[in-house]
Amino acid sequence: MSTHKILKEFEQIYAETYNLILKYVILKCSDLDDVNDIIQETYMDFYWALKENKKIQDKKAFIIGIARNKIRKCINSKNQSKTTSIYQEKAEEEITIDIDARN
Repeated sequence: MSTHKILKEFEQIYAETYNLILKYVILKCSDLDDVNDIIQETYMDFYWALKENKKIQDKKAFIIGIARNKIRKCINSKNQSKTTSIYQEKAEEEITIDIDARN
């Protein structure tokens, strides 16, 4: 398929599916920066699939599948980056106890 035909098909499918995919991603991901990145990456992957002449039966379902995978990756990477150190930041202070004062 020529680049012109691929681009024309992509534009048509993009116009038909954009609102649906946007709503889906917003429902699953609340950070607007992530939403924009996921939408962009989803349609880039879809474009490359068209360019590679992948046999896609249901293009809308295919795009939703790409978006779902992108959302999972985004959530997983955020969960991994939220690790907390189990060590105290300050050096432990020496504690001295006056045994005689306890009585």
